[in-house]
Amino acid sequence: MLVFVLIQSAPPAYGADFLSQIHPYLNVKGEYSDNLNLTASNQKRDFYTTISPGIKFSNMSDRSGVNLDASVGYLFYSDHSNLNYLTGQARLDAKYLSSSRFNFYLRNAFIRSDDPRERELFSTAEDNKYLLATETQRAVYMRNVVEPTVEYQFGPESRVGVRYRNNYYRAEDIENRDSIENYISPFLTVWLNKQHGFQLDYGYTNGHFEASPDLKGHRVSGAYMLRFTPKATASLKGAYTLQTFSEDLLNYQIYETSVGISYLFSETLTASAEAGYYWLEPEAGISRDGGVNFKADIIQTGERTRYRLSVQGGYVLDYFTSQNLGFRKFYRATGSITHFLDKRLSIGCLGRIQRSEDESDSDTGLRNTTWSAGANIAYTPFKWLTVSLEYTYIQNNTNYIYEATDEYKENRGMLMVTATY
Repeated sequence: MLVFVLIQSAPPAYGADFLSQIHPYLNVKGEYSDNLNLTASNQKRDFYTTISPGIKFSNMSDRSGVNLDASVGYLFYSDHSNLNYLTGQARLDAKYLSSSRFNFYLRNAFIRSDDPRERELFSTAEDNKYLLATETQRAVYMRNVVEPTVEYQFGPESRVGVRYRNNYYRAEDIENRDSIENYISPFLTVWLNKQHGFQLDYGYTNGHFEASPDLKGHRVSGAYMLRFTPKATASLKGAYTLQTFSEDLLNYQIYETSVGISYLFSETLTASAEAGYYWLEPEAGISRDGGVNFKADIIQTGERTRYRLSVQGGYVLDYFTSQNLGFRKFYRATGSITHFLDKRLSIGCLGRIQRSEDESDSDTGLRNTTWSAGANIAYTPFKWLTVSLEYTYIQNNTNYIYEATDEYKENRGMLMVTATY
């Protein structure tokens, strides 16, 4: 409904140009993997082709609009034809900022795939971030995430509102774990003046899992913000998380606090850093544990060169994924860079390394370390045609000899041709 209103509410002059915002396209992609299932032994190699017609639409302005990219296609394996399947993806971003100070936002992401690695929700290829859970088989899954937000703006930067998210995950393979997340989060941001502000958030999660105890989660967080120059803002944050399950022995609480700073170097270059400490308190009689949590990001969005560098550490809550691993100590560094040699030719590279621990005692707990590196090149000989080539290497290692079956290596190459009208 919001999307329909945004399209129909465009001015007549803009509406007359409506068709020019619609861009059908055809994507033909060929890929090769020397380890389809990401296994330590008996690797399956294959070349597979995906043919995907799609459509893009954009009428985004400062106050309203829609960005849509959707496609459906079919994937053909050369040797393992029993794995052929119907694939699809869609991404939607919409907003409407009303004159009455009520603002509406909507995000939606849909994917149907059999890739053992799944990107984080609403992330992009440039982010180079993946969910912790990784499959060791080609199992088709479907995920749809819809997230509407309504807020009332009562100051230049002050607002109160509520955000809702429905996260639906379903896999065709019986070994995967279907799940549904319903999440609601009221929030309040108030700037008392140009220098001092605070933020309060509450989040409630109701999670249903096909093969795990159901979850009810609560999270309360707050922050004090000090803008000591127009470009620099410091913050002091605190949060409390309570995770309760249908089996009480799995319950736990997390307390955390941190300090951070963000800086705007220019319109295209931003940086932020945050560090603190967290305490984990399980209900099952295990002693309290904790650790340092941190994150830092540098983002450059220039016309010729774009890059994203990110590090984070502390913990991750892996729920509503193919494995639902739960609480894990987690450390990750990612980076990507794209440089345009001219208007038609770009080159890029990306890398990632991460480590997860499934127990609080790092000396005895199972640790998985995954790293990957890749490079790509894209050429646009005509305005309507783009050809791109990409190579990626990924490797996973574990510290347990008994878990050596979790180790894997993969070389993956891709050639893609996209024609857009």
